[in-house]
Amino acid sequence: MSDAWFSSKLAPDGDTTDGCHPDEATALAAYLHKTSTASEAAQAITRPIATAEDPKFDLPRIYSLLQDAFVELPAENIELLVALLQAIEDLPALDFSAVTEKERPDDTLWKGLPGFGHQWYDVGYRSGSWKTDAKVSIAPARDALRAGHVRRAEVEARLAMAGLASIPISWGYEVVVDSLEGNDVLLDFEVLAAAEWFVICARRFRDGADMGEKTYAIKEGMSLERWEVWETRLGDLQRQAGVVGRAATRALDAMRAVDGERM
Repeated sequence: MSDAWFSSKLAPDGDTTDGCHPDEATALAAYLHKTSTASEAAQAITRPIATAEDPKFDLPRIYSLLQDAFVELPAENIELLVALLQAIEDLPALDFSAVTEKERPDDTLWKGLPGFGHQWYDVGYRSGSWKTDAKVSIAPARDALRAGHVRRAEVEARLAMAGLASIPISWGYEVVVDSLEGNDVLLDFEVLAAAEWFVICARRFRDGADMGEKTYAIKEGMSLERWEVWETRLGDLQRQAGVVGRAATRALDAMRAVDGERM
């Protein structure tokens, strides 16, 4: 992992509205280079926000750095980044009595990472533009777009399963429903994204089926019948060549492993 990536995230001319604080980049680099623990990194990377004159205004800055790390750095860093987010959420509440009421954030500040999910939603593939971009792009740009789309799905699934950053399991249901039940599906994007959710969350989806879980993504609620419909659809997609068939196989294997646990 090149130090150039961390340098590229620094605020130009010290203007932190256009980049991150140097201490935040330094803290993240030290952690991902494994010279600090998650707890140490959490304290170091949040210090510039905790001591800022307007913590509420500056909070999105650290979110941008962490979100970029999730999608731009090599995939082997995802587990470390999830652990870092957990350590940040576990930080004690801060005393903001010296901060003006207008600029004072929620006293818990880090618990649930308020606003993280909304920011991720707004700047990521959930903004809706990805499908238009995918339809007009050609390789290698399209391949890069697909890789980013699938990476975001993996990160969301991991955060949802970890109960971090207020990322809901409903997002996973939405991805699966769109890819396996929707119209105008870009199979090489959407089935691959769904596969990431299945590999990470299949057991959670099956639990939802067992309990008839209600979610905005499935108006009538999750059910065993829908679970079986998904298995059938993935079995059909498994016959396709290339990335779609391989992704369908990964998803189906995850579902069948969960089915086997219930026998």
